[in-house]
Amino acid sequence: MNFYQSAGSLVLGSRLRRIGEKFLSEVAKVYEMKGIDFDPSWFPIFYLLDKNTSMSLREISDELGVSHSAVSQLTTALIKKGHLLMEKDINDGRKRILQLTPQGESLVETSKPIWSALQASVKELSALGDNRLLEELTTLENSLSERNLSDRVLEKLK
Repeated sequence: MNFYQSAGSLVLGSRLRRIGEKFLSEVAKVYEMKGIDFDPSWFPIFYLLDKNTSMSLREISDELGVSHSAVSQLTTALIKKGHLLMEKDINDGRKRILQLTPQGESLVETSKPIWSALQASVKELSALGDNRLLEELTTLENSLSERNLSDRVLEKLK
């Protein structure tokens, strides 16, 4: 048994980060081997814009549960690469609307077979099966949004 398995819930955050980093590294390797210039960190933006056609920075940030600044930095890089287009909202000049360019749409279509193969591969990897693993992660995320971990730990220390 390795350290992470023996330490159990004491290193849950570290273990999830380590698995996440390994996962993203392996996915990046697939894109590279297929000759597709796609960074796995771009996936959430491309996925949302493929499903919704256009979204504001705030909508993306809210949907992903990340800061407006993080979304802005990532989308700025994708605009420079020619994958996204940003325009002012016609009803609210302060609001910026993002959408895929034809180049971005082409990249999504080229990437979709990888996304499908990735889903199938993750399902094979999980002893719980794809849906049960994702359900457990959703339960964990929801529980942490209802009451954060630090409050739970501090309560137990009283």
